[in-house]
Amino acid sequence: MSIGGFFLLLFLSILVRYLGNKFVPVLMPPGRLKTWGIGIVGGFLGSYAQKILWHGPQIANIYILGAFIGCSLFVLGWGLVPFFKIAIGKRP
Repeated sequence: MSIGGFFLLLFLSILVRYLGNKFVPVLMPPGRLKTWGIGIVGGFLGSYAQKILWHGPQIANIYILGAFIGCSLFVLGWGLVPFFKIAIGKRP
């Protein structure tokens, strides 16, 4: 991943954090840095999955659609972890 790709993933994770706080604030994980890090990992995995499955638009070797979807799902999944812990009876 190039430095441009890293900054693109950082921008996508900040965008997902902002949109998540506007639409579903309960599900957003606490802490900006943690959410940005989770978003970058999710964006990288989503971009890699898009590279394997189908090709589409890319900027700086990052597949945009896959990165955005991966980032969103990874942050959403991380935000749902406390609810799963409550559902199975463990304290968060």
